[in-house]
Amino acid sequence: MTGVGASSHAQEPWSPTRPIRLVLGYTPGGAADAVARDLAPLMEKSLGQPVIVDYKPGAGGAIAAEMVATAAPDGYTIGLVDGAPLSIIPHARKVSYDPTTSFSYLGVVSKAPLVVLVHPSVQANNLQELLALARAQPGAVSYSTSGLGSIHQMAAELLSANTQTSLLHVPYKGAAPALNDLMAGSVKVSFATIAPAVPLVQSGRVRAIAVTSARPVPAFPGVKPIGEQGVAGYDAQGWFVLAGPKGMPAEITRKINAALNTALQTPALRDKFISQGNDVAPGTPEAATELVNVDFRKWGRVIRDQNLRFD
Repeated sequence: MTGVGASSHAQEPWSPTRPIRLVLGYTPGGAADAVARDLAPLMEKSLGQPVIVDYKPGAGGAIAAEMVATAAPDGYTIGLVDGAPLSIIPHARKVSYDPTTSFSYLGVVSKAPLVVLVHPSVQANNLQELLALARAQPGAVSYSTSGLGSIHQMAAELLSANTQTSLLHVPYKGAAPALNDLMAGSVKVSFATIAPAVPLVQSGRVRAIAVTSARPVPAFPGVKPIGEQGVAGYDAQGWFVLAGPKGMPAEITRKINAALNTALQTPALRDKFISQGNDVAPGTPEAATELVNVDFRKWGRVIRDQNLRFD
């Protein structure tokens, strides 16, 4: 009887008994914060406990990633983590964690393509025309991004590597100044997040000539993906995953993944994410692990081949 009782107890679903900490590697007010604030209250409904956003900014998200990696694997500390600290930064500077072994990945929150924008003065209405300008004047075509080591920079570097063109990177401390200088004409091109770019394109202050996903983006009808403009196989997207420390029990992983998927299927959240250009679909922990591993390898190759430094 003791053996049967122990087995039944071991198979009981995990239910948290205290608040869950959702670690975020960025400051309040940004894109990551908006995702966390939308997601947390919906996950609370499934988990039955508060999900509290804990801001730990710094080092491009690596400080927060380290906190998640070193937490107890009990389900009470998880992170909303993007690609920078998991697939980009570890190739360029030393971090205390290994993205491929230090985490239990719990699910993909969203994937987000970027848009290639140009100042209205740029004589390019599509990607090939922009590349022709860059080849005619190597290093003279400047592009802005939200910062060194960002997915925005990596998307541009991947384009340069695949087309043998030279673009001049001008990093900024955030998306707002990067777009402001594009509108002012101080830089000619920007690799930008979808949501802040939409009103700028609609008002004619900038022009969209390509998107970085393999599929078109509804927010920019008629704007073709880079892969359909002569750069076969091109795909560069930002993403958020939920992650916990390695060694989390399978039952806890399943419970948090189910809470995430339930939140992602909430019509209001789903519609909001899609309107901002995000690709949202319920998925498995295995799919999240594969996404991190694929991009870790991809961006590692680009960083080595392009000899990139982020300091």
